[in-house]
Amino acid sequence: METTARPSRHPDVAASEVLDELVLFVPGADRVVSLNSSARAIFEHCDGVRTLGEICAALASLVGRAPAELEVDVRAAIAQLLELGVLTMSPQPG
Repeated sequence: METTARPSRHPDVAASEVLDELVLFVPGADRVVSLNSSARAIFEHCDGVRTLGEICAALASLVGRAPAELEVDVRAAIAQLLELGVLTMSPQPG
């Protein structure tokens, strides 16, 4: 996944807060996905506008770390969220 990739939340996924987690229902897959606070922060930053690099920078500023320190974990989380069907990839501007 390129740092210019623009992940976005799948428009058909329904989200609800349950205690301290975000629970996502994936229609068509009859699946529920529960996100902890780290995965939730990543998911919420995936708006189809921000690039992977911008998501890392935004999250890094929240936790006081360098974006490069978070990139491997953010990439892995986004890949998993894509596989679960709660994220999609927005077309890259050309």
